[in-house]
Amino acid sequence: MRLAVDQCQPNRAEKIFITLVVALCLGFHLWGVHVGWTSKNLPGVEFRQAQTALSAYFIQRDSDFSPAYPTPVLGKPWSIPMEFPLYQWTVVVTSDATGLGLVKSGRLVSIVCFYLMLPAVYLLLGRWNVAGLRRWLIVATALSCPLYIFYTRAFLGETMALMFSAWFWFAFSVAVERRSGWWLALTSFTGMCAGLVKITTFMLYCLPVAIWAVRRLRAGRQNGQWRRDLTWMAAAVLVPFVSSYWWISFADAVKAQNPLAWFLSSEHLRGFNLGVWSTRFSPAMWAMKARFVHESLTSFYAMSLCAMVAVVAARHRWREIVLCVAVFLAALVIFPELYAIHEYYYVENTLLLIMAMGLALVGLAESRHPRWVFVAVTIGVAGGQMFHYVRHYFPQQRGISPGGDGLTNAIGELTKPDDVIAIFGQDWNSMIPYYAGRRAIMFRDEENRDTPRLRQALANLRGERIGALIVTDSNSSTVEVQEWFVKLGLDARPLFRWRNFTVYLPAESRTEAAHRLHSTRDPEIQLAPGAEPPPEWLASKWYETGLLPAAQKDRFKWMTPAPVRFFSTYGPSLDTNGGKVEFNAHPTTRLVFRLPAGRHRLVTSVYFLEAAYDSSLPPDKTTDGVEITLSILDPERAGQVLYTRLLDPRRQPLDRGPQPVSVDFILDRAREVELYFGPGPRGYDARDWIKLNQLTIE
Repeated sequence: MRLAVDQCQPNRAEKIFITLVVALCLGFHLWGVHVGWTSKNLPGVEFRQAQTALSAYFIQRDSDFSPAYPTPVLGKPWSIPMEFPLYQWTVVVTSDATGLGLVKSGRLVSIVCFYLMLPAVYLLLGRWNVAGLRRWLIVATALSCPLYIFYTRAFLGETMALMFSAWFWFAFSVAVERRSGWWLALTSFTGMCAGLVKITTFMLYCLPVAIWAVRRLRAGRQNGQWRRDLTWMAAAVLVPFVSSYWWISFADAVKAQNPLAWFLSSEHLRGFNLGVWSTRFSPAMWAMKARFVHESLTSFYAMSLCAMVAVVAARHRWREIVLCVAVFLAALVIFPELYAIHEYYYVENTLLLIMAMGLALVGLAESRHPRWVFVAVTIGVAGGQMFHYVRHYFPQQRGISPGGDGLTNAIGELTKPDDVIAIFGQDWNSMIPYYAGRRAIMFRDEENRDTPRLRQALANLRGERIGALIVTDSNSSTVEVQEWFVKLGLDARPLFRWRNFTVYLPAESRTEAAHRLHSTRDPEIQLAPGAEPPPEWLASKWYETGLLPAAQKDRFKWMTPAPVRFFSTYGPSLDTNGGKVEFNAHPTTRLVFRLPAGRHRLVTSVYFLEAAYDSSLPPDKTTDGVEITLSILDPERAGQVLYTRLLDPRRQPLDRGPQPVSVDFILDRAREVELYFGPGPRGYDARDWIKLNQLTIE
């Protein structure tokens, strides 16, 4: 509707005011999305963000850009494709090109998509005869929307799907009206991408497109243009509809290969995604949706103010406002459970609510009401939204976290990059696998019993190394399943507990892992009975060997002679692996031997555990080597070095595997010699997992 009122045209003062409002809202949005920028946690439906981030992590790690992309949470095969991975691919390419970490790249891609969506909204408003300057009122309302500050930076494809859907909405009408091949191509492309990235978003924005199409076809009956219009409309949606159908069929076929992914098929999810009549009009469901609308989308004060303005001063905009509100509400009816459970789904339809609010402001600006009313209401709406962000979302977003928690840090430290972790009691929540950086097989409660699907999933893991089994207290996994993991090399005894989780590790690394866990001093990690250090841990200070109880002296019975005193950061311990007895010489370890005068030869061998220098780990997560030094102790002057070597298996392949150590030396009188194991050049002992075999000094 065009307004034939001179006062409706923006004057100079209004132009300045709107420009300032837009600048303020843009600045606030840029500040808001930057809050907590360096944090590696994922606030806001963290389980869903972790699923997307986990896929991106393994796409990047394995350079796997296939449509059957990895989401390794339900065992082999590792792919359970949900949305087409265009967002994940873009994040990985951005990370590789810029050097930014995955989390920052994910946020950056989401933010850029949000900003690229705004021009489509601006152009669409032009079709509704909104003056160019006043269209910026809707843009400002979107920029100050608290939901679009918080979730614009989420590791999700929501803003990408919204961007393509908004452009499809605008391009469709232009392509049909102008019968332009270029606009038809843009419509096909944006519709295809919207449907692939998130089909529910595309379906929602097909509603206003369909309403416009029906109205145009009805009007075209008078001049006979409806047939040509219908042809162009069909051509515009052909590629999006076909590609969406192809993707759903392809994803179903891939998921069908995983025995534990049956519940993710489109047929099984249809009732959940589209709802049934009992949930569509369930009072409980609507109460949950009302809470989201009231608390999460925008300021309820700002929304109420715009509603009053729409009734009092913007009645001439009722068609556009009603259309936006109706489609916004339609999403809650079409997808009843999705919008009742998942807050992030409102990224899809809140744009329509924001457009309705902004159109109310436009209507007020176009009316004959005093300008001060327009200024006050606009400031009230923008300010109300900003205040709501600061009060509701800012506390969740401002924390800086390295990502993960004590459990995921321990799992990442104690397992290898290619290990598989098994998890009971966490459904298929991807947070533990993502923060630990490991593939997982997660057993949902309904699979936690002996079923053909479960047996097949376990059989598929043959050839994989199981790095850990994690069981929650609320879950009682079947004895048969636990025995199966024991057969794969896990210790039947738990190693540690963290909060309500019990963790089992391979038997071969039990002692070393217990040492590492004890050294972390994480107050929430409790070593299980049998894994705790003895009452006298013999760690981090000098001890006289001769004063130890016999049981503790046995730790040195593989050394001839035994040291007279020692220092060990983590306490001396032995590992029995394949019948061999090995001494854990993790830095810092000092062994002092008292020897008579004469000629001597020290003979032993050392080696690193392979996990200490795994090439797939980042450099700061692997050993930087261990310094081995044998020296004569002299209290009157600096000790004489008899032998020294930096063993660095990460950078020196020849340092891998057993390394013989043989040192000949002569003592002019009875002396003490010290065998020293210390950290590498960087001065810290991460993964300095070095073993000392039988030692003799002749």
